[in-house]
Amino acid sequence: MARTFNKVTLIGNLGRDPESRTLPSGAKVTDFPVATSESYNTKNGEKVDLTTWFRAEAWDRLSDVASQYLKKGDQVYLEGRLRMEEYTDKDGNQRSALRLRVLDLQLLNNNRSDEGGFAPVSSSMSAPQQATSASQPTAMPTSNAAPTTFSSSSGEEDDLPF
Repeated sequence: MARTFNKVTLIGNLGRDPESRTLPSGAKVTDFPVATSESYNTKNGEKVDLTTWFRAEAWDRLSDVASQYLKKGDQVYLEGRLRMEEYTDKDGNQRSALRLRVLDLQLLNNNRSDEGGFAPVSSSMSAPQQATSASQPTAMPTSNAAPTTFSSSSGEEDDLPF
């Protein structure tokens, strides 16, 4: 059987503050909408702006990171798996939504630099950005600094040939 691959990379802005919950199994999940935008000109010269909304969900450690550090309007870099969900809304209309299971998260900007935010220390952070002690938080990056990376992977290598 042929192998398939589902990996999506998004850079977008949060549409609202993240919402977290704990499932009966004890797993933590944080949901937040992310918007991506693009624009183009029609043959008539009219500018058209398109916005696509994704329902992002972060689990376990990334759930903690998202709920603690993300806020409405923040720009984020996300990697994950995409799936289409179909559901019926309150009015009985069939709807569909793009759901992104977040596997990697980078905070690209922080509109709250005056609040003195902190980036959590995680063993899954990339090596150059790790702190020396788990009890000492590191400063949150500003828009001029390199983004902070968080990953849900356990450090295992994948089986991709590149």
